[in-house]
Amino acid sequence: MNSIFTPKWLSLCALLMILVGISFDRTYDMTVILSGIVLSLWIAITVHELGHVLAGKVSGFEFVFFISGPFQCLRTADGIRLMENKNWLYFGGVAWMTPPRLEFKKLAKKEAVFVAGGPTVSILIGILSLAVYYLSDFILFLYFAIMNIVIFFATAIPLKTSMKTDGYILLTLLKNNEDTTKLLDELILTKELLSSKQPTQWDVELVNSARQKRPSVENLQYAMLLYYYEVQQNGFHHAVKVLQSYKSIPITKDNKFPMSFIISMYQIELFLERDGNTQAILKQQKNLSVIEPVSYYRGQAMIAYLEKDFEHALANLEKVYTLVDKNESLYGFFIAEKILTNLVKEKIVRK
Repeated sequence: MNSIFTPKWLSLCALLMILVGISFDRTYDMTVILSGIVLSLWIAITVHELGHVLAGKVSGFEFVFFISGPFQCLRTADGIRLMENKNWLYFGGVAWMTPPRLEFKKLAKKEAVFVAGGPTVSILIGILSLAVYYLSDFILFLYFAIMNIVIFFATAIPLKTSMKTDGYILLTLLKNNEDTTKLLDELILTKELLSSKQPTQWDVELVNSARQKRPSVENLQYAMLLYYYEVQQNGFHHAVKVLQSYKSIPITKDNKFPMSFIISMYQIELFLERDGNTQAILKQQKNLSVIEPVSYYRGQAMIAYLEKDFEHALANLEKVYTLVDKNESLYGFFIAEKILTNLVKEKIVRK
């Protein structure tokens, strides 16, 4: 049932409603206006994110993925692939690129160019569309101009809510203070996590820095880096100790997605070390979703095993192995994910 409520299917439903709307004289005009506004908004968001990608390429950044609506372009071992976006969190558009390894001062300038790329393209396209509207009197250009200008102001104004706006990040980079250092540290950390290097080959300074971080939602990427490192270097039992303090962070509606890593690793701990507490594992599974398919299907495999459904347990693990095998040459952290999945499989096949 959940598969119906994906960006793809709801986008197709919206398209069907538009086709129905323009088929009748009574609803034709209103349908054209509303669909024009919605389409203009979506294209404007896409153009904004492409502005980030263009600026990133100019700055020497490495492409990871680009998402807009039901579509995503993803870097894979086979090159850039166009795929379906199943993640509502990114439906509004996002571009993710990793920076080159540079000294802090140069990195700050490169990141500033990348961040400014989106708003700059939005305002330029907005002004150009407005000029075309005045020359052609074609109403869709007016809608497109308005949407681009709205997106410019929405992203350029420095605000920090659950997400940081481009303006907030740019202002942080220009301040050249402690917050700037923290932001650049996070960029370097993300680059290391998304590199092709195995966890045991990750930068030693980053690993040691992760050991010093206090447990918080903001430091989850450091916990992830240290945990994966320990899984490959010293084994699962050592890695479990890394997350002990992070498990005390309360899971809320706002932090459920970033906490999914901690939730998944705790599931594995329950399954392997605590005699497979079915109710506890089921409780954790409710906080996971197919947005994180490795964690989700591995959790489903553990639950199926505890419910004596061995066939489905192995079938879900196969889905995990397919994802891991496809990505481990591109992203080194998948090697640690394979080690963890192997441990789960060992228990399942011992049935």
